Amino acid sequence: MKNAPCIFVVVFLCAMAIGCSRLQTDAKALYEQGKSLRAEGKQVEAMQCFIDAAHSGTMDKALLGRVWSNMANMCRQANNHRMAYDVYTLSAGHFVAAADTLAYAYALNNMAWEQAVMTHKDSALALVEQAVSVYPREPLLEKVRESRAAACLFAKEYDSVLVHTVPPANDYLLTLRAQAYSYLQMDDSATYYARLLLPRTANLFALDDLYYILTHNDSTAGKDSLRVLASERADVQKAIEARHGQLMQAVQLLQQDLEHRQNPLRYLWGLLLMFVIAVLGIWAWRINHNRSLLHSERSDYQQMRRKVLAQNIQFLRTAKDLRQELVWDEYREVCRRTDKLFHGLATTLQAQGLNEQDIRLCVLVLAGMSHKQIAEMLNCSTKSIGKLKDITAHKLGVSGGQLQDKLEKTAIL
Repeated sequence: MKNAPCIFVVVFLCAMAIGCSRLQTDAKALYEQGKSLRAEGKQVEAMQCFIDAAHSGTMDKALLGRVWSNMANMCRQANNHRMAYDVYTLSAGHFVAAADTLAYAYALNNMAWEQAVMTHKDSALALVEQAVSVYPREPLLEKVRESRAAACLFAKEYDSVLVHTVPPANDYLLTLRAQAYSYLQMDDSATYYARLLLPRTANLFALDDLYYILTHNDSTAGKDSLRVLASERADVQKAIEARHGQLMQAVQLLQQDLEHRQNPLRYLWGLLLMFVIAVLGIWAWRINHNRSLLHSERSDYQQMRRKVLAQNIQFLRTAKDLRQELVWDEYREVCRRTDKLFHGLATTLQAQGLNEQDIRLCVLVLAGMSHKQIAEMLNCSTKSIGKLKDITAHKLGVSGGQLQDKLEKTAIL
C-alpha cells in the first residue's frame, strides 16, 4: 500500500497523456476540415472549425499558430486589416512558443503586409526587417519583396514600387508593377503587364485590378473589346461581393468568439483545472524530487528568449536610422516598441522607478551603442554618459559596468 500514491500518479499521468493526444488529434482534424471548407468556399463553416480547433485545448503550439494564421487570412480577405494584424500577432506568439523560426518569420511578414495596407509604411518595413533577421533565406525573401513593394504602393511611392518589382518576379509582383505604371499614367507599360498576367491569374482581387487597368488604360482596344472586358470585370466583382459577404459573416463569428472568451464560466473551469493540476504537480514533485527536468525546461526556454533577444539587438544595431526605428521623439512609442522587442522591458523598468531618460538610456545600452552614439541620441555630452549610466545602474542595484548584463537578464527572464 505504500506504493499506492505512486501508482495513482502514474495512472493519472497516463490518462492525461492519452487525453492530450486525443485533443491534439481532434484539433488537427478540425484544422484540416477548416482548410477543406475554405477551398470549397464555405467560409463561415471553415471559421467555425478553426475556432473549435483553437478551443480544443491542444498543446501543439505550431498547430495553433497555423489555425490563427488561417483565421487572419480570412480577416485579410474580408478587408478587416486591423483585426487581421491582431490575429497574425496571436499566430506569431504561438510560433515563437513552438520555436518554429520560418513560420514566425512568415507571421512577421504577414503583419508587415497588413501595416502596409493600413498605410503604416515605416512599421511595415520595420516588421519586414525583423522577419529577414529571423530567417534571412528563401522562400521568405520573395514574400518580403512583395511586402516591401506593397508598402511603397499603398504609400503612393510608385517609382519605388518599380524598383522592388524589377523582373524576374512572380505574378503578384508584376501585378503591383502594372498598378504602379497605371498610377504613373504610363499606359502602354501598364496594359502590357495586364495582358501578360490576365490569362494566368486566378486570384479574384488581382483579376479585378487587371481588368480595371485594361478598361481604363488600353487605348488600342476597340469598343467591342472594352465591352467584353467590362462584362468580365463585372462578373469578377459579383464573385468578390458574394465571397466578401460570407467572409464578413465568418469574421463576425470570430469577433464574437474573441469577445466571449472573457466568459467568467470559462475562467472558473480554467482556474479549477489549474488548481487540480497544481496540487497533483506539487504531490508528484514531493514524491520524485525531479528538479532536473524543470531546470532543463527553464534553461531551454531562456535559451530561446536569449536567441530572440540577440536577434532584436542586432536588428537595432544595424538599423540605418535608429531614431526613426524607435520614434525617439515620442516616449510612449519608445516604450511600446521596447516592450515588443525586449519582452516587456520598458514596463519592468518603469515599475522599478526609472524615469523617461533612464529608459531611453537603457535601450541604447542594451543595444550595445557607444558613448558617442548614446550622447547623440540623448542630446547630451559624451562625458556625462558615464555618470548617467552609474545613476541608472544604482537604481537597479548594480554598478555602471554591470548595467548591460542586468538589462539582458531582465529581458530574458
